[in-house]
Amino acid sequence: MNMIGFRLAIPSDHIRIASLHADSWRRSYRGILPDTYLDHEIGEERERLWKRRFLAPDVDRRYVLLAETDTDLVGFVCVLLDEETEWGACLDNLHVRSDIRGQGLGRRLFAEAVRWVRSKEPRWPIHAWVFEANDSARGFYDTTKGEILEREIKQMPGGAKVLCLRYVWCDLRALVRNLTQRSGGRPHARG
Repeated sequence: MNMIGFRLAIPSDHIRIASLHADSWRRSYRGILPDTYLDHEIGEERERLWKRRFLAPDVDRRYVLLAETDTDLVGFVCVLLDEETEWGACLDNLHVRSDIRGQGLGRRLFAEAVRWVRSKEPRWPIHAWVFEANDSARGFYDTTKGEILEREIKQMPGGAKVLCLRYVWCDLRALVRNLTQRSGGRPHARG
């Protein structure tokens, strides 16, 4: 694996982000979301979502950090500050390419996202919705000491109604310590 660098996403990255996002969902959500959606609709639907997100005027209220080699996008994290603010900042997406999972990249991306939240809204917690049936993501968030505070059936793209769990982290300093102790510190930025 080539060295991984990190940089903030720009609008022209929306197609690469959507592609990794769709691939991650295809691999992780088979049996949770409808096969028809995963096999046919997801690529265009994720591309529209990311294009719309980057066209939105709230640039300073959104954080999208990319992890990439010289040639490939291998992971990304997205935090939205204005999504259910009563719960704090929303960890909306955290995806790592399937062939390099388990190497600490997700922890590094999550830690940077938490640092960003602390710089913008120092007193806020952070929350994330996770499919109850997504054992891999739940295992990851459990190791970060996220607390499940809510269960809700949500209408998802593709028409499925899925039981989701809201994970919440209130002590962001402790969360960053937990994430960086296991991942090896801060990422190096690339131009």
